[in-house]
Amino acid sequence: MHESFSSALNEMSVADAVMQLASGTVELGLEDAPEFARWCWFADVLDSDWGLTGRLPAAGGDVLHALEHVAGMCRTSETKALSPDAWRAAYEATDRLAHSSAVTSSEATYLALSAANDIALECIDERHPEFTVAIALALESLAACAADSAVARCWIARALTEWTNRTHPVASGPRMGEAPPITDTRQNASTVSAGCGEKALLRVSGNR
Repeated sequence: MHESFSSALNEMSVADAVMQLASGTVELGLEDAPEFARWCWFADVLDSDWGLTGRLPAAGGDVLHALEHVAGMCRTSETKALSPDAWRAAYEATDRLAHSSAVTSSEATYLALSAANDIALECIDERHPEFTVAIALALESLAACAADSAVARCWIARALTEWTNRTHPVASGPRMGEAPPITDTRQNASTVSAGCGEKALLRVSGNR
C-alpha cells in the first residue's frame, strides 16, 4: 500500500513529496474516484483561483489561454470523449509555447505548460488517464510560484482539499455521463504542517 501524498507532504519537503508522487512512491488515489470527479479536478488544477491560472504571476495571455483551453477539454471530457486528433493539436500547441523563450525563462510558467502538455499527450492514447506526472508538474509549478515553502504547502494543501471534497463519499457520486453535483469549492484547505526550509525544487521527468 503506497503512502498518501498528503502524508508525504507533512513528513518531507515539498520538493521531495512532489518527486515521490511523480515516481509513484506516494499516490493521490485517483483510481478510487468517479471519472467525472477526476476530469473536473484536473481541469481546475489548470484553471481556477486556486490552480495554475490563479497563481501564476503575470503570465502572458497566450499562456493563460493555453491552460484554459486544455482545462476546457478536460471539462468536456467529463461527459464526452474527445478525439485523439483534438488532444494531439493541444499537445502540439502547448509544446510549441512551452519551448518559446518567454516561457522557458520562467520555471513556474514552463512547469505549468508542461503539465497541460502532458495531459494532452496522455489523452492521445488513453481513454482513462491518471495524469500522475502532469499533476506532479502542476503541483511543482504551484510551489515555484509561492514565496516560500510554507506558502507552497498551503497552496498544495488547498488543491488536495479540493480533491478530497470531490471524491467523498465516492459511492454516492454520479457515474460517467451523469451530471456532477454542485460543490462549494470556496472553503479553505485543511492545515498542513509547515517547517520545510527548502525552496529549490527538482524538476520531475515529464514530457521532455
